[in-house]
Amino acid sequence: MLGRLKKILSSDTLLLLLTGFTASVLIAAMYIFQPSILQFVDYKIYDQFMRSSPVGQKTNVPAIIDIDDESLAELGQWPWPRYRMALLLAKIQEAGALSTGLDILIGEPDRTSPATIQESLRNELGVTVDFKGLPAGLMDNDEVLASVLSQGRYVLGFYFDFIAHARESDVNDQPCFVAPLPIAQIKSKDAPPIQNLTLTALDAICPLPVLAKASPLCGFYNSITDYDGVVRRVPLIITWNGKQYPSLALATLMKAMGRKNVIVKTNITGIESIRLGKTTIPVDAKGQMLVRYRGGMEEFPYYSAKDILSGKVGEKELKGKIIFMGTSAAGLRDLRVTPFAADYPGVEVHATIVDNILTQDFILKPDWVPGLELLLVLAAGIASTLLLTWTRSLWMILPIAGMGTAILFGSLYIFREYNAYLTPMYSLIALGLNFTMLTLIKFWREEGQKKFLQATFSSYLAPELIDEMFSNREMPELGGEARQITAYFTDIQSFSTFSEKLTAPQLVELLNEYLSAMTDILIEERGTLDKYEGDAIIAFFGAPMDVPDHALRACRVAVRMQNANNELRDKWSKEYQLPEEPDRNTKGFPEDQWAKGEKWPKVVHKMRTRIGVNSGEIVVGNMGSSMRMNYTMMGDSVNLAARLEEGAKQFGIFTAVSHFTLEQEVEVEGRIYKVMDLVEARLIDNIQVVGKNEPVRIYELVAMKGELTEKEQTLFDLFAKAREEYVATNWDKAIELYTEANKYERFDDTKFTPCDVFIKRAQEHKLNPPVPEGEVWDGVYRMTKK
Repeated sequence: MLGRLKKILSSDTLLLLLTGFTASVLIAAMYIFQPSILQFVDYKIYDQFMRSSPVGQKTNVPAIIDIDDESLAELGQWPWPRYRMALLLAKIQEAGALSTGLDILIGEPDRTSPATIQESLRNELGVTVDFKGLPAGLMDNDEVLASVLSQGRYVLGFYFDFIAHARESDVNDQPCFVAPLPIAQIKSKDAPPIQNLTLTALDAICPLPVLAKASPLCGFYNSITDYDGVVRRVPLIITWNGKQYPSLALATLMKAMGRKNVIVKTNITGIESIRLGKTTIPVDAKGQMLVRYRGGMEEFPYYSAKDILSGKVGEKELKGKIIFMGTSAAGLRDLRVTPFAADYPGVEVHATIVDNILTQDFILKPDWVPGLELLLVLAAGIASTLLLTWTRSLWMILPIAGMGTAILFGSLYIFREYNAYLTPMYSLIALGLNFTMLTLIKFWREEGQKKFLQATFSSYLAPELIDEMFSNREMPELGGEARQITAYFTDIQSFSTFSEKLTAPQLVELLNEYLSAMTDILIEERGTLDKYEGDAIIAFFGAPMDVPDHALRACRVAVRMQNANNELRDKWSKEYQLPEEPDRNTKGFPEDQWAKGEKWPKVVHKMRTRIGVNSGEIVVGNMGSSMRMNYTMMGDSVNLAARLEEGAKQFGIFTAVSHFTLEQEVEVEGRIYKVMDLVEARLIDNIQVVGKNEPVRIYELVAMKGELTEKEQTLFDLFAKAREEYVATNWDKAIELYTEANKYERFDDTKFTPCDVFIKRAQEHKLNPPVPEGEVWDGVYRMTKK
């Protein structure tokens, strides 16, 4: 039986499996990071899927008013006088259009209109128009257009700039009166503000102020191209100066529907959807909607602007329509590249978006799609690897081809029937790459050698060690190595008091929130969590992966953890139990210990964390028994870190760091510093613990460099002067300075402060000097017990 096992699990089989699995993981990684060249190919597959799929039912609601070559030939070159634009918009409104979006920018004052508008209209069109309240004689031409805009359902177009550059025209310099989009944000826990999720513009070229004031709901007409220059998705919302603005399509549809705002649903990864009325619009994390094009050009009805002005096109054609006004005239046309055409009118992109929303005919990319795509890649890679490893015949090409066909047409079926795009490309690459590589290996090696040796460690090794063993291709052994690293200990002060007042579930709830916040900080700074011991965190920096600045990172984590502790205290002090929730004070503590209605007792509101940090040579490695081992640390430097954490309470401080840590050298921006130069710490004492000959200087770590408050800086200065007098055995002067420094101590809710400790000690030394008179004292406090 063993011979059979050896035959099956041969080295050649292992080589094939490793090659196939490695290739599969490589393709999965390529899917995650999506190199540009592969993204380009995937875009082309997407385009082909769209071109080969049914167009779907259109609403025929959007329509295009085209300022074409014939209109310019008959009515004059562009830009047109404002009175002509006003008349055009008024006629569209009178014809019963639901709303009109202008895919053009009116950003400069009118320099073409003659002084007397009514006379011009009579001469040009033979009509007299009452612009509703404005004088029929001499007037400001831009105000004529503003009057029409203020009384109708119009949306002016404007343009966002995503590249910072010097302003080159008066258009940029004029104030922008475009109104931001009112948004109701529905966000999950920890979701960032919406301005951090959408695309962010650096500048905007806005409509003329008098026009924007008349019609403040404007829409940007930017189209964002993909890597290959094709417009496949369009942002519905863009952030500028911290506020959000709608696209021209979204704003025009809102005008038609009479909607004032949209609802945006977000989570921690980005935007989930945008809701307009009862319609939920699926978008990507940045608020971009995939456009489901209806085909080539002129998929929507086009009407010439001159026919509107002349009356040839009116209520019959425009009633109930959502109008987009653009231009196809030579030199003015705005063209886009889409999956259907390389010269697609930009105005039709807006019309298509409105049509997609009205029909709710969206191309979806649900949250589950990336996971399914990655699963397909791995499944195709693993299945092909197993098939090619244990199949000798060349007939193995048939099932591989069958898998590829199923993936390709399955993706196309899902796209057509469910409007969801699952890329087949990476799964097909996994199949093709595995087939090529494994077939070549089989021909290179003899097929008869299929022995693979596999040892099973799960019965006696921790799962995390098994992962490390397979990643390093080696079996872990008992033992370790000595490294220069930093040991880190934390503990909650007086935690036994918490246990007395809280029930077991409450204690678990509190600890989980506390340990989660602290551990997140530790992991962010590349610390290694050794273990939890109740409320204590034991960790180290610099192993198993080498971290050159381990001492500085440990100090940074200590500062951040103390800040996080303060934030948690503040949060807990403001939390109240829910009205329907049973009284949490199940043990009946009085109100001075647990106020009625509050979620946590007073002791939780005052929780403090003690931290001890020390650096030195520490043994790290896999330690334990032959049946089970853990990656941990041991050594004198570890013990000293633990003593610093525990001994901090003797000085009334909460973060104790040894000079071994602060004297570590680190490289920052090409320069070498000591950690002491990068943090704010005050020397508390120089002690010699029992059993050690070398004294240890203990510092209180307060902040990173330059982050002290004015009060803390005063405390540091006075405390340092007091320390000098203390070491010089000038007891009275030391007591005087410590007394003055005590007014600036950081904590007023502790039993005693560092200044209290040294005032008392100086008084004792005054009566019983530490050295005979005439001798110089080294300032070392020698402890007589642990």
